[in-house]
Amino acid sequence: MNFDDVPGWFMPIDQAAFTWILGFQNRSEPEGGLVELGVFKGKSAIVMGNFLRAGEVFTACDLFDDITTSEAADEGEKRFFKTQSLTQAEFERNYLAFHKELPRIVRAPTGEVTRHVAPETARFVHIDAGHTYDLVREDTASARVMLRENGVVVFDDYRKANTMGTGAAVWEAVLNEGLKPIVNTDFKLYATWGDPAPLQEEIRRCAAKSGWCGAVGPVMIRDMPMLHLRRN
Repeated sequence: MNFDDVPGWFMPIDQAAFTWILGFQNRSEPEGGLVELGVFKGKSAIVMGNFLRAGEVFTACDLFDDITTSEAADEGEKRFFKTQSLTQAEFERNYLAFHKELPRIVRAPTGEVTRHVAPETARFVHIDAGHTYDLVREDTASARVMLRENGVVVFDDYRKANTMGTGAAVWEAVLNEGLKPIVNTDFKLYATWGDPAPLQEEIRRCAAKSGWCGAVGPVMIRDMPMLHLRRN
């Protein structure tokens, strides 16, 4: 199986951002867990797994086969996944095509993830589960509990017209709860409750070296600088 054969909407610009951020953490930070809330077919999980170090735990949380019947899923998700198969077996098959061992799989609503990940132990959390305001607020609160100092949280679909609840939840955390943007793409927002500056410097360096994309800005969000990563 080739990576491009795995279904999903994990765009090359975000594949690069994941690679640069996780690579920077691997070179400069101690061990820490990886967490993904909402995995679909495993495309982003596969990239995250490339950076899992010995002694670290990767936790993947999703409703999987239960998504169309669970009371925890919003109605939009239920309608969408009636036309899209989402099975734990397919996720596992795709992941194992690239890695020898599966992540720790939590088949449950994402609100239960903090039962499995200890506080302040994660270095990277990707939020791509329910896209309503209430669900993203809950996942954001979970990320804050799980992340250690300078850990990174990534929000999917923070600016799409049909997922405005996600945007509302994300910007509420930025404006009122100390979350600091690092960089955005057209698809995802990367942020931290720690210091964004070292990662912004790394992203600028890697983007310039890549030759196919650039980190422009910063754009100021109140007094917080945020880069924008885009294709050249």
